[in-house]
Amino acid sequence: MTAANSVLLAAGALLAVFGAVRVMREPRRISTGLVLLAATVLLAAWAVSVLHIVAPGPALELGVALMILLPILSLLAGGVGLVANGVVITRREGLRIATAIAPVVGVGLIALPLIAYQVIDPGTNRPWWVPVLAAAVTLIGLQILVQLLAFTGYAVLYARLPRRVDSDAIVVLGCGLRDSAVTPLLASRLDRAAEVYRSEVRRGGTPLLVTSGGQGPGETVAEADAMADYLEAQGIPRSGIVRENRSRNTEENLRFTLRELRGHDLDPARLRITVVTSDFHVLRTATLTRRVGLNAQVTGSRTARYFVPAAFLREFAAILVTHKRVNLAIAGVLLTLVGAVAIYSMLSVGPVISE
Repeated sequence: MTAANSVLLAAGALLAVFGAVRVMREPRRISTGLVLLAATVLLAAWAVSVLHIVAPGPALELGVALMILLPILSLLAGGVGLVANGVVITRREGLRIATAIAPVVGVGLIALPLIAYQVIDPGTNRPWWVPVLAAAVTLIGLQILVQLLAFTGYAVLYARLPRRVDSDAIVVLGCGLRDSAVTPLLASRLDRAAEVYRSEVRRGGTPLLVTSGGQGPGETVAEADAMADYLEAQGIPRSGIVRENRSRNTEENLRFTLRELRGHDLDPARLRITVVTSDFHVLRTATLTRRVGLNAQVTGSRTARYFVPAAFLREFAAILVTHKRVNLAIAGVLLTLVGAVAIYSMLSVGPVISE
């Protein structure tokens, strides 16, 4: 084994162990997804390099497939799938910003390989700024794509982690009403919360059930009140329900729920709390429970399949905004690198001017 192979194996194994320890100690750290993705890439590169020593021909073919063909085909397939999903969700939900996310991202995935080709295209009859702009767009696109892969992979992993089976409090998050009526998406969350509640009661527990959500635009009542009425109609006793009816977003759901629990002379730090939301919303909610200091696990209710891609991409966009300073700093470094290389090239050979 060469020194390079040893470095790849050691780095990949260390990152894999580090990621596994983070998952076991505190699975709500979203950055763990990046650690595990890096470990996977390094170990895959090590496997290809070892194969190259044993069988150079197949190793070269495998390397080309993994490094070039698979990414390109995956981008094209993912892009076409998201555009198709955008058509479906627009027909069912109507055209709005939320439904436009999937097709816009899909077009971006399809365009990214074409833009990247402009960086390596040896053609000379094009303005000098074309490859520079293409390089900048490609690097920023890859930065976002890597984070999307890490977020998606870790969301799948987090959803499959074992959960404890006992809860002192169950918090169900609102997601909008239709006038005063519970929507199908919200009903799915409430049904899941009722399922968790009944499971606790069967084990002899008496959990508190918190409905969380204020009154939004176009709503005639607070979400928490409509949610509580829905649960009471399903047989959940009124005395076991607490209504948090002031929050406007997920973070406020959790922060105001903490106040409600303390207002009932309960110490959230000592409670075993289960937060119920939609399956696409689980990982971001988990990271927010950690941020606000809520000792909680998060479980998700099923969502209609056609709605998942757009909703999941919206969650990812929210993650990017939450960590905007880090993302802007990385983007700034990448753009500075592109600018430095462009200036060096121009000073060395001069810009290529199209005829």
